[in-house]
Amino acid sequence: MGMTKNIFEMQLDIMKKGLSLGEFKFGKDTDQFKYFKQELMNFHYEGLKKFFLKGVKDGDFLACDCGASLRHGWQACSFCAGSGYKDVEEV
Repeated sequence: MGMTKNIFEMQLDIMKKGLSLGEFKFGKDTDQFKYFKQELMNFHYEGLKKFFLKGVKDGDFLACDCGASLRHGWQACSFCAGSGYKDVEEV
């Protein structure tokens, strides 16, 4: 199990790598990087939100009891890692 946690952590790693590349290209304190960062984060978080909500609708995922919010990044929850969603446990 732990698919939601693994997917969330993988997406955060991909986003961080993209931000690192953007920082290298534009420079950290530039308007271009700020715009790039905003758009990249929106892209990742909106995609994750759609993915997890579809998983809830399909019965694969549930809201996590820890109360984490997707946009607040990684947290030390063993079920969701801060995504706010956890796997439906199989019986």
